[in-house]
Amino acid sequence: MKALKELKVADVMSSEPVTIGPEDNLMEALQTMRRQHCRRLPVVLDGRLIGIVAEGDVKRAEPSMLQTSQEEFDQLMELTSVSQIMIRDPITISEGAPLVDAVRILHDTKYGALPVLRDDHVVGIVTDNDVLRVLREALEQGD
Repeated sequence: MKALKELKVADVMSSEPVTIGPEDNLMEALQTMRRQHCRRLPVVLDGRLIGIVAEGDVKRAEPSMLQTSQEEFDQLMELTSVSQIMIRDPITISEGAPLVDAVRILHDTKYGALPVLRDDHVVGIVTDNDVLRVLREALEQGD
């Protein structure tokens, strides 16, 4: 493995992230996250990043099961589009940026992920888990 300070975002990002469209509904977003074992989905329109939606955003937007039936819950989740709750114009990073820049942004903003762009197209996502994995590997090699 390269020295930590030599790592670029491309060295640690998850390539070809799962994305979703702005008109997809919250039920689709939640099902996609569960199926793909991810907690964040870049929102893409015509190949360009326009937002990001996190599992926490979807959970906060969910109707309460204490106030609705399962049928009403499902209907509201299917009628609400991702565009209504997504974070618009999210902070991004380029694949060639030093990893330390991504770590700084993740730490300072308390975000859990950054979409990785090449010419305005999503080519990856770097998450707090990606950074922790790299740190763990580096620490284990130091033994």
